[in-house]
Amino acid sequence: MSRATSGSALTPVSSFSLVADSDQAFTLRVTLARLATRTLDMQYYIWDDDTTGKLLIYRVLEAARRGVRVRMLLDHANQLGRDVKWAVLDAHPNIEVRLFNPFKGRYKHFLQWLYYAPRLNHRMHNKAWIMDGERALVGGRNVADHYFGVNPSTNFRDLDLYAHGAIVADTQMAFDAFWDSPLAVSMKSYRHRTEATADRAWRWLGRWRTSLQGYPYLFPQHEAFFTDYLAKQEQQCVQAPAALLFDSPDKASGAKQTLMGEQLARLLGRQDNRELLMEASYFIPGDAFVEALGGFQQRGGRAAVLTNSLATNDVIAAHGAYARYRAALLAAGVELHELQPNARALHRQVRLFKGRSQASLHTKAMVLDRREVFVGSFNIDPRSVHLNTEMGYYVVSAELGQQVAAFIEEGLAPENSYRLEKQEGELLWGADGYDGKPVLYSREPKATVWRRMLAWLLSLLPIERML
Repeated sequence: MSRATSGSALTPVSSFSLVADSDQAFTLRVTLARLATRTLDMQYYIWDDDTTGKLLIYRVLEAARRGVRVRMLLDHANQLGRDVKWAVLDAHPNIEVRLFNPFKGRYKHFLQWLYYAPRLNHRMHNKAWIMDGERALVGGRNVADHYFGVNPSTNFRDLDLYAHGAIVADTQMAFDAFWDSPLAVSMKSYRHRTEATADRAWRWLGRWRTSLQGYPYLFPQHEAFFTDYLAKQEQQCVQAPAALLFDSPDKASGAKQTLMGEQLARLLGRQDNRELLMEASYFIPGDAFVEALGGFQQRGGRAAVLTNSLATNDVIAAHGAYARYRAALLAAGVELHELQPNARALHRQVRLFKGRSQASLHTKAMVLDRREVFVGSFNIDPRSVHLNTEMGYYVVSAELGQQVAAFIEEGLAPENSYRLEKQEGELLWGADGYDGKPVLYSREPKATVWRRMLAWLLSLLPIERML
């Protein structure tokens, strides 16, 4: 695994394209499933049983019925209570489902958590969708409605990279390492169903899919549609050397390993860097990283970070821990931004419930000097460094770097985020109002009193390493 895990050992040139829009992200996953001829491998932290989750399961089952070998590796903590449904899929002879770092027993999860917390708290946070060992999608998106712009209440701003070429062999190797890990347990160890149940599921999914009304991601069945779509995607690709960065599955068994954090720290600590643009949904930098970011200003450069505001953060405890670093970040010269719940940039990604759903940030991306790009599953927080396994693509390309920079600059714009500043010791949030005129807030914007109080209380607890 040395080549794939080393941030300095780049693979030969591969093809990459940015996957920013939700419809593109969904259609590419369907396309890779529809055009697979040999294998389809998927590795996810979350796969919800909602409309998006079911539609992608329909495509997975469709591929298996064509003779494609399908392997699904899912983090078990997010699949509790869904054993029966995954067992039905696993019953197809061409599909195998494995659960990573599972809870043993169906009715003792809470007691297990208390007893085995040091091990069970290590989760597989990786996200990968690999077709025929030749094409892959890697990034921040899980599988659920709110990662694809169709949730009625909240939708995520997120990012993936589509890859074709030498880097996919490394991506496949990383998947296989997790698949073959002792922590990846066959679904059949928990539930077993006959092949007839998979046939019934296929017929039910077909009827259900035809009955859907108004859902934006329903495509024609003929193969030419997907062949054309993939060809257009690959016309947008940039050729560049790259490396897959990923943690070993041993990290989830409690092995002391901070591989991803160390690799990214080496990149950010180089003295020749002049600009860093970063989006991090859960941003708990720690003192050493605050100091590293301060180095950009000392060198006459720029470090700009976009993260969630209290109003958009779906993990209030993470926001409480992050809030303690705001003053130090601003003192270090970091340009600090927080996403607005009504961010206009998200409107072009929302496919249903436009104007009604709130924005939230889930992106994990950075670009150095507009030529070195990282997109993956790694949050800038202690959980990503010490507990979860993570993965992502590091690509050296001025063209792709400009694209990622433009994406992040869009999020930093005053109509999409609040820019934090300190005046006379007070923290202020600046943004554009609805009339385009600048506005300043003197407390967490658009957040209820309850959320502000809860974030403050959680910030007092010694739980930062767990977040």
